[in-house]
Amino acid sequence: MKLLKYALMVLFTAGMMSCGGGGGGDEPDVDNTAPTVTISAPTASTAVNAGENLSVNISVSDNVALSSYVLTVTYSGAKSVKTVEEFSFNSSSDNDASGNALPTISGTSSTINFQMETADNAKPGNYKLEIDVKDSSSNSKKADVTFEIK
Repeated sequence: MKLLKYALMVLFTAGMMSCGGGGGGDEPDVDNTAPTVTISAPTASTAVNAGENLSVNISVSDNVALSSYVLTVTYSGAKSVKTVEEFSFNSSSDNDASGNALPTISGTSSTINFQMETADNAKPGNYKLEIDVKDSSSNSKKADVTFEIK
């Protein structure tokens, strides 16, 4: 009986050790890859008159899943304390020039297309459009382009 008891304990112990209780590759893969971003509009040669809409066209992709983006436009000329020509758009809460919700991004690839309204009294000069895209693992990628408001 003692022999049977010890044999069962050995079999039980061997069985538990082979059940993958420690580091058998069961851990999920960690996503360290940032999304990719391509701005096709506006381009460096784009010039719009104050009060006109600016076409924005951006392609984004990720190896796992896209999450969100923030688009910021800043005035590239000399800034004064009274008028800082800077504004941003958040994909989770803001609208385009027509009042429509900004395009959301999801999956592994998306295209962001919308019309951005420029103010009638926008200061003429160069502006920088920058986009910061995040994936589901909080990896981020920024891209920017300069355009002109006349």
